[in-house]
Amino acid sequence: MEKRLRFGDLVRNSGRPEPITLWRAPGKDRNIVRAKKQNRILTVVHEPKKRDYGLIGLYPRCEPSTYLLFPRPLPKEKEAHVVGINYQLVELAGT
Repeated sequence: MEKRLRFGDLVRNSGRPEPITLWRAPGKDRNIVRAKKQNRILTVVHEPKKRDYGLIGLYPRCEPSTYLLFPRPLPKEKEAHVVGINYQLVELAGT
């Protein structure tokens, strides 16, 4: 059985994330490579007619998806699904 984590708990423990955009291959962007090594990226998967959920780590093949960069490392739960995504807790640039 997969483990479930609450998005609010991640924000409380790892800080408010900001969305990132993959303008080029993730391996060619030093900031994304560093964040991936530090376990600070959450991939939010959008499935039609289902609620959004998150996967800890960078999964660029999951389409359509959003990537959130946290200021501090996330838990090392590889198979966990992050539920209860609240986009109001996401930091937007310049706010």
